[in-house]
Amino acid sequence: MNSDDLRRDLALSKFFKGDSALNDAVKGLSEDEKQQCIESAFEEEATRLGIEVWELTLTLISESPEELKCMTIEFHREVAEMVEMEWEEYCKLNGINGRPY
Repeated sequence: MNSDDLRRDLALSKFFKGDSALNDAVKGLSEDEKQQCIESAFEEEATRLGIEVWELTLTLISESPEELKCMTIEFHREVAEMVEMEWEEYCKLNGINGRPY
């Protein structure tokens, strides 16, 4: 399992534990059905908040606003590398400050 999967699993776990209605809704479901229901509710929550799923993931697993900021910058760096774009150009294009502090 890669680090993205671990982060997502941790976020889903925190999300599930924090939602008693969701806990009640998945009682009696198979593990696969339960996982699908939790993932769907997680995606719906991100949509409701007007953010991307990756943003909700980082928000749930970060321990502080500073850590969230660092994790967000790291996420953007990874995207810039994947699309083979220079960091400064990526930041300019996406309107972000490329420094965590």
